[in-house]
Amino acid sequence: MRRKILILIGLMLLGLTACSIDRGAGGDHGDSGAKASKEKANLKEYYKLSNDLFLVVTNGVVSEERAIRSNGQVYVPFSIVKSMDSRFYYNRTEEQLIITTPESVLYYWPDSNKHTLDGNTVQDDTAMLRTFDGKLYLSVSVFSSYADVSTRVINEPQRVVMYRNGKKLPTVNTTKDTVIRLGASIQKDIVEELKAGTQIVRTGSAENGYLPVATVDGMAGFVSQMDISAETQTVLYEKTVNYPRITTIDHVHLMWHQMWATQGAAELRSMVQNTKGINVVSPTWFDFKDTSGAITSFANESYVQEAHSRGMQVWALCSDFAKDVKGLDILSNTVSRINLENNLINEVTRVGADGINLDFEYITKDSGPHYIQFIRELYLLCRRHNLALSVDNFVPNAGKSQYQLADQAEIIDYVIFMAYDEHYKGSGAGAVASFPWVQMSVNNAIAIVPNEKIVLGIPLYNRMWMTNAAGELSLEDNGMAKHAETAKANATPVWDEDLKQYYCEYTKGKDKNAVKYQIWLEDVTSLEYKLNLIPEYNLAGYAGWKLGLESSDVWPLLEKY
Repeated sequence: MRRKILILIGLMLLGLTACSIDRGAGGDHGDSGAKASKEKANLKEYYKLSNDLFLVVTNGVVSEERAIRSNGQVYVPFSIVKSMDSRFYYNRTEEQLIITTPESVLYYWPDSNKHTLDGNTVQDDTAMLRTFDGKLYLSVSVFSSYADVSTRVINEPQRVVMYRNGKKLPTVNTTKDTVIRLGASIQKDIVEELKAGTQIVRTGSAENGYLPVATVDGMAGFVSQMDISAETQTVLYEKTVNYPRITTIDHVHLMWHQMWATQGAAELRSMVQNTKGINVVSPTWFDFKDTSGAITSFANESYVQEAHSRGMQVWALCSDFAKDVKGLDILSNTVSRINLENNLINEVTRVGADGINLDFEYITKDSGPHYIQFIRELYLLCRRHNLALSVDNFVPNAGKSQYQLADQAEIIDYVIFMAYDEHYKGSGAGAVASFPWVQMSVNNAIAIVPNEKIVLGIPLYNRMWMTNAAGELSLEDNGMAKHAETAKANATPVWDEDLKQYYCEYTKGKDKNAVKYQIWLEDVTSLEYKLNLIPEYNLAGYAGWKLGLESSDVWPLLEKY
């Protein structure tokens, strides 16, 4: 019996030795005893490349599309250009590429050997924007000059390697000398040999004990998980494109001033005589007039002078509320879009205002790309005239992705989030802005926008909900004090600790005439919870909607922030 056991142990040891021998060289682990390939992969043949066909590797991932060499230039598919830097804006209707940098605007046209820089024509040796087989391509030389992307053209195999500057990528380091292989198997040929300590980018999920990776120079494949360190988030290349900000105010204390006609110094004086702490007033001066880019204007010089005498800046608001004018028709047309930009600048500078506030609430998926281009172009004009640029936004949610908050955050001075209208007629009765919802909105916002650019929009109104006997719901908005008085005259408001506000409910009438009233009250107590998020998250300030709806007791509170 003892002899049989010794023989069995010996056979097991021999098996283990055989397995360790079959694991192969180069740092791979074994594939069930398979023999490791030591062959160097022929990448040109593998990727079916020719002398004029190049791989494109974006953030470590090999694209299915190829770059093309022609007339001494290497051209990259425009779909890749756009995915790597959204500032490259192509209007297919007008067939023109517009590149907007923090300093300049360039125009390119397909298959033309000319372009413009800030309106001046520049002659090129060859067309920088080309069409091949009906697809649009851009020269790497132009892309690398203006994109916030680290771009290199490398041989053997010929490839264009792009990494987005400032982008955090999942990276690992090799812990020993190892290899990258064409596939997730020890039997696959070798793409690249790596020394211990080499940093590589993870490009996907593990497969059969191998991780898909790429080197910084775009050599992509699979590496054994046994040969790498724990993953970290790394910025391989720092951002090179930055948009200078106008920040003449330490903390923004903004009040929107809604208008239906031109108002001057006397009207502003009346509105703010009992207020405290306001340093920015934003009058609703502008809207679309027609699709040519013309605007309606209530701008008034004496209003601005009165604001300045009180230490307030004026950020003139432009909305897109005109019923018979679609924003898409203006923003998607270069001539009308530029007319709109120039008309806004002309009116703001005419009266001596300090900035522009955009309140476009009807941006669609179709108009989204044109809207962000409008913001880029308007930014340039604002910088040239020393004007602050702020944009009002809904709180971040998937249904509003067309507003492209990440792009906005790079460009504009202040991103204002309208953290109210949590509940509206279409959603059913509820709070205007409960504290948990506002706090969630702030958390979502700072994941996209730098906190020093975020201004928290707060409600200075109350909403009464009415449900009749048939279950039909209606609502009525009014000032804070008005609805608070109504609520207290009919019931005793009860504090809701979860929502951080008082709630009031009562019924009037009987049977078929019965109406249930519900009010979630905004008052100094509920506002203070929301305002405390500003120092807690180090936000830029607050914006109140709207001047004239507030109760008088909010001003000592607002002054604190």
